[in-house]
Amino acid sequence: MALPYLFRLVAAVAFLVLVGSTNLLAQLRDSDDPPAATPVYPTLDPKSAESAVYDRLRRLTSDKQKARRRAAKALAKTDPATLVPLVDAYFFMPNEAREDARQLLEDLSGERIGGRYRDWFLYVGGRDDLTPPAGYVAWKGEVFSRIDPVYRRILAPGTAVRLRLREVQWGGVPLDGIPAIDDPDAAPADTARFMRDTDTVFGVRVGGEHRAYPVKVLSWHELLNDTLGGQPITLSFCTLCGSGILYSAVDEKGNRLVFGTSGLLYRSNKLMFDRATLSLWSNLTGEAVVGTHANQGSRLTMLPMTLTRWDTWRQRHPDTTVMIPDPAAAQRTGYRYVEGAADQARTGVEFPVWRQSNALERNARIYALRIGGEAKAYPLDKLREEGLVNDTLGGVRIVLSVDPASGAVRAYERGQRRFAALEETPLRQLRADDGSLWWIGEDSLAPDGGGSPLPRVAGHVAFWFGWYAFYPETTVY
Repeated sequence: MALPYLFRLVAAVAFLVLVGSTNLLAQLRDSDDPPAATPVYPTLDPKSAESAVYDRLRRLTSDKQKARRRAAKALAKTDPATLVPLVDAYFFMPNEAREDARQLLEDLSGERIGGRYRDWFLYVGGRDDLTPPAGYVAWKGEVFSRIDPVYRRILAPGTAVRLRLREVQWGGVPLDGIPAIDDPDAAPADTARFMRDTDTVFGVRVGGEHRAYPVKVLSWHELLNDTLGGQPITLSFCTLCGSGILYSAVDEKGNRLVFGTSGLLYRSNKLMFDRATLSLWSNLTGEAVVGTHANQGSRLTMLPMTLTRWDTWRQRHPDTTVMIPDPAAAQRTGYRYVEGAADQARTGVEFPVWRQSNALERNARIYALRIGGEAKAYPLDKLREEGLVNDTLGGVRIVLSVDPASGAVRAYERGQRRFAALEETPLRQLRADDGSLWWIGEDSLAPDGGGSPLPRVAGHVAFWFGWYAFYPETTVY
């Protein structure tokens, strides 16, 4: 498939992602909850009609116009479901092959959408009636293998898949093209000279230990593997959809899972992979969606985490440590570990997602919760305006509190009580309707003077579009 062109494409995009320029990436882009059961993606019989379809799709990228025209003429007589693998191929086609492919797309669909890949990607994403031809998993692995040969192993024939594979697209870098942070050094808070009071951090308490992970570092690396309080954890930060989520990084047997960035996206959401099996996992749901762990129905446990300011976190938890960035990594990659630098570098970069809602602005920041199978989005602006919300979700009574000093949101079960916020900054206590005071902790709400605490509910911040793409049944507070 026009390999010299593809190699230039991969090299250019990988370089731009690593050093931060995004204009060319944006140009290149424009030249539901994952199902509980594995969709049926049958393997391919080499002598079948489906095999002939894929052979003709390969010939559609030929540098010989007559060969392309013959392939397009034959493909135009096939089932409209050929659109699904055709759109995959269209992304990688050189300019000289695109006109024949565009005409074929229009012939098969009966639509006049134009020549942009993203528009056709959105079109097939919204067509529930199109079932990809047998052998589609291997085909997807084949086209992605032109970026990185490992994708052919990840998407091998017969691989278990728990998502709509047509919606998986390349994110601009090969496997591990964005380097994860593995077992970083950490320092006591009073020695962290590289931190500013206003820096944003992911504040974590696991196994009785507190640690802060600077967003100005994770915004570049997007994935962290660490051990805290004796427990393996993974912090996955999908910068495209704004969701930083903490997971317990162990499998069903208690073995540690170590993750990397796959370079692939699903509904603009990061797909990570575990290094032991090369299974793909969803950042947003924690579910294994492709590979060995998908076949087992594996799902990571989400842990509470607080997006807050460094000064507020340090005051609350003077015993905290903070992750130390590796200066050699910054020098090697060109990353600038400065608040907002990574966001500035990504300005204008977005990937097509067909399932959308105008209930909120596309990139509105929400606090996302899912309890008992029910999803709800709490707009951060509204939460900060109200300061505290007593609510019920999935049959569980909850309370969400917002710290006016840092904007940090925490959610807890509230039992039969209703709570009100005190007028203090930073917010450290809530008052129940029976007059009792409760301390705001990272694990729970603890009654002043002792007693049974109320457990924290794990939630996270996200962009509205990213949350809705996975949970279209979500309500909005």
